Amino acid sequence: MAGGHQNARAVAPDTDADDPWVFSRGAPADEDAWASEASLFALADGVLGVRGGVEERPHTGGGAYLNRVYDAVPLSYPERFSGFATHTDTRLPMADGAVIDLRVGDGRVADGRMLDFWRRLDLRTGELVRYTRWQTPDGSIIDVLARRVVFGGGVLALRLEVRSVDHSGPLTVTSLLDAGGAGAAQAGDPRHGVGSGHHLATSAIGSDGDAAWLLQHGRHAGVGGAVAQAHRVERLRREEPVARSASAAITYRADLAPGEQAVFEKVVAYVPFDAGEDDQALADARARAAHHAGRGYAAAAASAARELAPFWEAAEVTIPDDAELTRAMRFNLMHLRRSAPADGRSGLAAKGLTGEGYQGHTFWDAEAFALPVLALTAPALARSNLAFRVAGLDRARRHAREMDHSTGALYPWRTIGGDEGSGYFPAGSAQYHINAAIAYAVRSYDRATGDDAFVLGAAAPMVFETARLWLAAGFHDSRADGAFRICSVTGPDEYSALVDDDHYTNRLAQLHLRYALELASRAPDAPGAPDADERVRWADAATRMHLPLDPVLGVHPQDSTFLGKPEWPWQADGGDRPLLLHYHPLTLYRHQIIKQASVVLAHAVCEVGDPAQQRRDLTYYEPRTVHDSSLSASSHAIVAARLGRTAEAWRFLRESVFIDLDNLHGNVGHGLHMASMAGGWQALACGFAGLRVVDGAPALLPRTAPELPRYAFRFAWRGAALRVEVDAGRCRYSLGAEGGPLTFTHDGLPLSLRPGESVERPTPRFGSAPTGAIRALLFDLDGVLTDTARLHYVAWQALADELGIPFDAAANEALKGVDRDGSLALILARGTRRYDDDERRALAERKNAHYQRLIADITPADLLPGARAALERARAAGLPVALASASRNARTLLDRLGIAHFFDAVVDPASVPRGKPDPAIFLAAARKLDVDPAACLGIEDSHAGLQAIRAAGMTGLGVGDPAALADADAVVANLDGVDWADPIGAGPVRA
Repeated sequence: MAGGHQNARAVAPDTDADDPWVFSRGAPADEDAWASEASLFALADGVLGVRGGVEERPHTGGGAYLNRVYDAVPLSYPERFSGFATHTDTRLPMADGAVIDLRVGDGRVADGRMLDFWRRLDLRTGELVRYTRWQTPDGSIIDVLARRVVFGGGVLALRLEVRSVDHSGPLTVTSLLDAGGAGAAQAGDPRHGVGSGHHLATSAIGSDGDAAWLLQHGRHAGVGGAVAQAHRVERLRREEPVARSASAAITYRADLAPGEQAVFEKVVAYVPFDAGEDDQALADARARAAHHAGRGYAAAAASAARELAPFWEAAEVTIPDDAELTRAMRFNLMHLRRSAPADGRSGLAAKGLTGEGYQGHTFWDAEAFALPVLALTAPALARSNLAFRVAGLDRARRHAREMDHSTGALYPWRTIGGDEGSGYFPAGSAQYHINAAIAYAVRSYDRATGDDAFVLGAAAPMVFETARLWLAAGFHDSRADGAFRICSVTGPDEYSALVDDDHYTNRLAQLHLRYALELASRAPDAPGAPDADERVRWADAATRMHLPLDPVLGVHPQDSTFLGKPEWPWQADGGDRPLLLHYHPLTLYRHQIIKQASVVLAHAVCEVGDPAQQRRDLTYYEPRTVHDSSLSASSHAIVAARLGRTAEAWRFLRESVFIDLDNLHGNVGHGLHMASMAGGWQALACGFAGLRVVDGAPALLPRTAPELPRYAFRFAWRGAALRVEVDAGRCRYSLGAEGGPLTFTHDGLPLSLRPGESVERPTPRFGSAPTGAIRALLFDLDGVLTDTARLHYVAWQALADELGIPFDAAANEALKGVDRDGSLALILARGTRRYDDDERRALAERKNAHYQRLIADITPADLLPGARAALERARAAGLPVALASASRNARTLLDRLGIAHFFDAVVDPASVPRGKPDPAIFLAAARKLDVDPAACLGIEDSHAGLQAIRAAGMTGLGVGDPAALADADAVVANLDGVDWADPIGAGPVRA
């Protein structure tokens, strides 16, 4: 912020209300609120975090933390068993350099009274400005204008302008390095952690002229930090130092008359060190403090602004009709960016560098929520945090052995230094999905950056080793047809513990194994890459992963026992929230009550799956989810937005975004929630804008809502920055001038932009639920939406030729609408040789290989006339749409045709016992859509398909020759112009 002290009142908070780049507040309402405000106004740079205390007023929530400085606190158990964690890491406060003892005459200013107070945080530059008008104990009035920034990997710079309003006399400024800060003691809230109440040990304190320094270290962890301060003053003179035992201090004095001011600038440099590096660290800290003090505060503020500028080029968010939400999302992104370490040796803590919540531990929060956002906004920071996990691979291997696994690696549930720090294993070490979260973060970074050097070099061995653990922890159950099951784990929902077949864990393990196989094919010679036999076992486990559907409720069971538990018997009216503070864990474990998204989170993360199934799961699990975790709301927002439940999505988006600003969980004083900050961005970009990755490229399906009529955001992709602007009528895409060209999809159709180019496309239209006689559309694929019949014919012809069986176009007509196995039987019947079951399976796969090669080049241009427009009209009418296809490659074809996102459900021969003309496939599609078959319109081009539609009790629309489609209620040449409000009026009616 430019300008001098005389302009202080011109930047009061009430004038900032319309500026979405400024977060400002006045004085807290009560003393207890200072700690929460200190979290909100914390500053960080990935190495150093400084909470937003008031320099001259003690007990306002200040504190300083270094990402690598912690202590290892012994864990005590009344009953200790094999494999229990022995120590837990605890981040302890460093010496606080943002402490100033300010005195007027003989009285300390802080003992007086605040007459006016405000703070403003510039989100664009990262500068915090604070104004206070004090009435001192002797009754005189002074103004303090304070500025501070944190920058440069561990440097705090601050400037105090102290102006006398009516005081005549001495002003004393004592600059402290206060080494007396203690870690939080254990309290009744487990979210704060065990709390040691310990101090870091201080091994040296010294001063020299305008400089002072000290060394601190953990008593058990072997890490520490050097802290040095230097000063630059105007109108102040230095006094002789006074020896202190717990802090380094330098005192300055001035005599002020009314209207005069003194200026005090201070730079504090923090340098972390490992054992034996303390001398060099201290020399570095002293040199950095002196250098930046010599340049002055203005240069420091400019450096901090330069550090943030590239981030906003890739991450800016705007909600044009809501300045408050715009500010909140930018506030969250700034804190996420500034807390993320860049040293490759530290992980992003759940509370970042803004407080001591969760003891400063890194959890799965970072990889499951924060790193995917950083990969799209600050990829170097995502890589750094993944490098921290890579560095911990040997410790993860050791942890797996502690957990009795002879192979693989298991990452700790909570840690700073790399070892398991969870003292309650049912809700800690049992959460094996930490492995999948780390692999998911690597996958997200891989997709967004294309950084093969890091992914295939450093990260791939970690993905392989963590994938191995699934085979060590799970097994193929012969009683469940060989399904791969994982037992006695805890999923994201910590109100259910030590369960079998946790849906989220199994689903993410499946994704993990498949990604590990992908990396193995890309880097077969990487260290730890699986051999051929192990690849087969990984693929088999992924294919057979146990992901059942409940036959009665039609939902994915959260785990093997959840659906059989009783409902929660107490009214959760908010007075008992969070439940974990009011009920014994066993009480929670025995009921259908969910702490945070689990099945819903699996849908949000995996980006695939039928929308109809997601809708059923969300409908069932949402009423049972109390969202006691800050991680939960964003996942529900993403899935609800994708399903068109926009009012619900909007509510959850705002909850995720404002968790800290409105202190919705009552623990902001412990620090800010990094994962929720990232989740709010995901709710907008991945939820409302529909951002996903399809075939290795960004895919967007934007939608608006009455609550969100317009929005814009940026994200980075492989060196390019794309700005997305959405309103009810159009979507505008603009590619930044830096980087290369970008190809992505909008509403399933490819777009390519060169640097500096923009393009507009219509915003997809989504209708509400239909009210007419037809409530759902069930499409066949071949011959209705695209013509792959010719490709099937070519593939069957190739196989027939190999077998010496006569086959031609006339014979191919009999295959229309018949599935692969049925078609093979018809062809083999034309020959003379008989084949056993294994041979038939091999022949079917041989034909499919021919077909896969032929469809590899299919694009949206291969849709039949009117097909896409017909799907767009169905979407605008709010009609649910399913695919009922005889093709086992249906999902692949839909993706390549750019229309997969139009379908709420897909049913193929693998889903039903019998193919067309049996009605099973159409009845299954109707069940998936939860629509009565009599209210469904089936759309087919084959005689067998129309027979199936009639047998299902549905209305049938034929596409093709009326003479060949006698079973249709009406026939059209193609779907161009069909009115879904009166589809049978579109063509000749069956007699």
